[in-house]
Amino acid sequence: MRRLATGITILFLAILSFYSTGAIRCYSCRSVNTPDCDSKLELTKVNITIFIVAINASQRCIKHKLSDIYVRGYEDATACKNGDNGCSSTKIADLDITDCCCNTDLCNGVSSIQQQYFLLSSVISMFIVFKNIFTV
Repeated sequence: MRRLATGITILFLAILSFYSTGAIRCYSCRSVNTPDCDSKLELTKVNITIFIVAINASQRCIKHKLSDIYVRGYEDATACKNGDNGCSSTKIADLDITDCCCNTDLCNGVSSIQQQYFLLSSVISMFIVFKNIFTV
């Protein structure tokens, strides 16, 4: 039984590693139409209308912030003024404008540190569940 649990865990980790090597995906939403598209991007809520789109190699995920309005999506890489993974901020009149580009999977959502903690906790939880199920 222990070998089965180890095998299933290794299979799960292998699937996770292949999952993250596919096409880059971006969140796509506007806080004007979807209030959950704000700074927190709360993906756990029910009835949320945030789309995930796959992009090609010449595009980048983007996050624009104009005061309290957020836009997440994708643009051509040439629109990224600070490179593939950078932000630029300007102020026009009383409006704070921030434009960010990134080129990793779902990078225009919550911070990558939060995503890594979620992934780590998921793997640990799966390991504990499999260990408890298959321990004699």
